[in-house]
Amino acid sequence: MNATTRSRTTGLAATFEDERYAWARRRAVRRRAVSVEAALVGFLVGVPLVSTMSALSGLVPVVLWVAACLAFIPVHSVVNLGVRGVFDRREATLDEVQRSMRDTAAAAVTRYRDVLGLLAFVAAALVTWRGGGMGSGLAVGFALWFTSGLLSTWYLAWTLPDEED
Repeated sequence: MNATTRSRTTGLAATFEDERYAWARRRAVRRRAVSVEAALVGFLVGVPLVSTMSALSGLVPVVLWVAACLAFIPVHSVVNLGVRGVFDRREATLDEVQRSMRDTAAAAVTRYRDVLGLLAFVAAALVTWRGGGMGSGLAVGFALWFTSGLLSTWYLAWTLPDEED
């Protein structure tokens, strides 16, 4: 590992541990952020489906989809700060409690993640096959696949108790 990677990794761990972001670690904040993220992902799935039914046409669905993707970024940052980034950090930067939380959350959603990943593939194929076009099929499939990767973080953010001071 070179010096740049080492310092960036250390900086990332320091950001997640920074007390300036303690507000994001409150259960109510984490749950709101997860709810908003889930709504955005639902929107990312819904826009191509609605455009497949010809309710939206032209660039409108593309603009809506990109806008939802951009709105997702700061919301996911709040969720990540709330769980101290345990899914995004290197193993060496986590303590035993954080490793345990991460592993427990990942194990709790493994089946759901697998089913959602399969559903993403099937949904992409069905949307494309039913006349939605390759773009709509890929958008639906990507959003569902992306959601499968978020399940562990969402589970941890939703179930993690408030931290004691």
